Amino acid sequence: MTQHLQQRAALSLNHVLLVAFAAGTILFGMSLPLRAQDSGSLANTPAKEAAPVQPAPSAASVPAISSDETITDPRPDAAPANDVQSPTVFVPVAFDPAMVVDRARMLAQQPFEDPHRELPDVLANLSTDEYEQIRFKSQRAFFNPANSGFSLELFHPGNMYDVPVAINLVRNGEIQVIPYSAGLFDFANAGLSANDFSAQGYSGFRLRYPLSNVDANDELTRFLGASYFRLQGQGQSIGQMARGLALDLAGPTGEEIPVFREFWIVEPQKGERKITVYALLDSARVSGAYKFDITPGGQSRADVRANLFFRDGVDKIGLAPLNGMFLFGEQRRRSFNDYRGEVHSSDGLLINNGRGEWLWRPLDNPVNLQMSSFLDENPRGFGLLQRDRNFDHYQDLDRRFDQQPGYWVTPKGDWGKGHVELVEIPSPSESNDNIVAYWVPETKPVAGGEMQVDYSITATRDGTGLHSFAQATDTRMVQITPQDDEDQASTRFILNFAGGDLDYFIKNIAQMKADISASEGAIKNIRVMADPENGGVRVMFDLVRNSDAASSNLRVFLLYDQQVLSETWTMPWVF
Repeated sequence: MTQHLQQRAALSLNHVLLVAFAAGTILFGMSLPLRAQDSGSLANTPAKEAAPVQPAPSAASVPAISSDETITDPRPDAAPANDVQSPTVFVPVAFDPAMVVDRARMLAQQPFEDPHRELPDVLANLSTDEYEQIRFKSQRAFFNPANSGFSLELFHPGNMYDVPVAINLVRNGEIQVIPYSAGLFDFANAGLSANDFSAQGYSGFRLRYPLSNVDANDELTRFLGASYFRLQGQGQSIGQMARGLALDLAGPTGEEIPVFREFWIVEPQKGERKITVYALLDSARVSGAYKFDITPGGQSRADVRANLFFRDGVDKIGLAPLNGMFLFGEQRRRSFNDYRGEVHSSDGLLINNGRGEWLWRPLDNPVNLQMSSFLDENPRGFGLLQRDRNFDHYQDLDRRFDQQPGYWVTPKGDWGKGHVELVEIPSPSESNDNIVAYWVPETKPVAGGEMQVDYSITATRDGTGLHSFAQATDTRMVQITPQDDEDQASTRFILNFAGGDLDYFIKNIAQMKADISASEGAIKNIRVMADPENGGVRVMFDLVRNSDAASSNLRVFLLYDQQVLSETWTMPWVF
């Protein structure tokens, strides 16, 4: 068996994908193509014994299936499965996680082939709204929710999703391919039918789980497009995204976008409350083997391990990247004419650096591309969070920004020297994910090199519970016009802090101080006051430009007798 698997893994991935795509399915070894059906019959499929692989076998075991399941042979000239004269023969293939790592390693030793394929016009020309009308038939979902609560649904190709993605189940330790089937989808609302296009692969998948109550069928996670994935916890709606990897994002040579090309999804056992997904990532300069252990709950978590293999050197690699959207918030609306008070999927970047300091950086939709770097060694965590949970601030019943999750990344092991990088891209529309945050290691990957990285991503709400300090909750700014010729133009900052031990120390607010610093400009008119309406403490100060400097880095935190009470609010300011 081992020799057979090694021989199969040594095949060119490009050849395997092309042949399989033409046949309407994608093969790994000689695993069994699986037809989706009612979850009950899938769950009751008995285990099967794997026959030894011989160069020219005279017989092989055929996996036992339920009576309504159909066996298909991907060969164009294969006889029908019900032809007793010419029975279809399959050899089960055992799954080993090391196979995915070996595939990624060997893939990096081969020339890269662009995985994007030209879709039929009826699919390629679908608008976003039309594409979203293609629905997976929920009654055809894989897995039996009665066993573990999990169910699996697939996404159809179309619109921008033009990479054929192979989807495999791992059932009873063996691989079962899910071949393409138009019968899994409802096309009616999209104005299509299964006869409008030739067979395609899938574009991704989603896992459902009863997060809100025992009878619910909530979306837990989805993997759709490039290396993007989403994760939701209880009471959370679809929001920002995470990525497998970011390469040279906002760099002078342009961004390289890796894609997940194949998945292996391990069927949970009865009573199991975790599901494992393996993924094969590929791009021009790097391939990777990923493992996701996904645990649903109030704060759902994905434990991630990535083994990366480099065809060529990479100038800037972004590990554990997070994608958010920030159009406008309370601090600066710019020129948006909108009935909503705020439009964003996250409102700040929180960092717990290797020195134990907690930094809060409010997000912005800048006029020009803005990149911020936070130098560090062995970071303890970072994340894009949505702290404002007041529906009245958003007034959006469709996207429910007040319910969208924040993502918190916890590194496992020492990540060494590097920096957290925040990229803020000017955007005129909420349809653009214009915020990205990730870790950039100081040591750059080289051709032929390897890297392993382990971390977890938690879908949290506002980050409450991550630390015991007061949080910076609001950031507002206003320009102060000079009253006479001797006055200088300035900007007034109004910050709110809440939580932690502020309620205890606020009884003696006169002894509370704000430590405020600016790399350029003068700080004047500092005020610290209780805020009974919003709760917590309000800090106000003016920043006066007193030199030719174009920008200044600001830092603010609260103190009581040298005891730090809050995280550190920080922001770059362009005069």
